[in-house]
Parts: sequence; structure tokens; C-alpha cells
Amino acid sequence: MVNQPTVSDKPALFILLDGTWPEARKMFRKSPYLDNIPVLSINTKARTDYLLRTPSREEQHCTAEVAATLLELAGDTIASEQLFSHFNLFRNKYLEGKPHHPLAQMLKAAQSV
Repeated sequence: MVNQPTVSDKPALFILLDGTWPEARKMFRKSPYLDNIPVLSINTKARTDYLLRTPSREEQHCTAEVAATLLELAGDTIASEQLFSHFNLFRNKYLEGKPHHPLAQMLKAAQSV
């Protein structure tokens, strides 16, 4: 008899569809190989710090935020915190290069306090 690994013996595997929400929805609907894979919904109250675009619905988050939240749910809080930290650094550096972006001025003012 061959020992089959249980689900808990394997590291978590997540498939993230990266794109705008309409693009991701279309990819999901047009990908029949995803039909039998469980779908995980993250807490809609999860923090969102993206700020570069305004989501059309409250439960929409950017890919990095979803990935960090999934890592946290999987118990890898260190990786989750690191991803959120890198994401925040990226966002701030991006906004530094966009001085006319409305949020760039707000972040700059907040950092100088």
C-alpha cells in the first residue's frame, strides 16, 4: 500500500488571476480547468492601501493585497507582513514619481509630519 500525502502534508497552493476585475472574471469564466478548484473568498474588510486606482466595489483589492492576505490565512504571517511592507514601499516610490497624482501630495504631507 502506497502512502498518499494528505492535503495538510502539502504546502498551500493558490492560483491568483492578475488583471483588472473584469479581466480576471473573464479569465475565470473562460478557463474550464478552474471549474473544479475550490474558490476562497477573503474577508471583504481586509485592508486596502493600494490608492493608485479606486476600486469600483469595496471588496476589490489589488493582487499584492490578496496574495499577502492569502499568506496570512495560510499561517505564513512573516511572508504576509513582508509582502505588505514591499507593496507599501512600491506604492510610495511609485507615487514619488507621480508628483501630480492627488494622493502623492497627501502622502508627502503625511511623511513630513
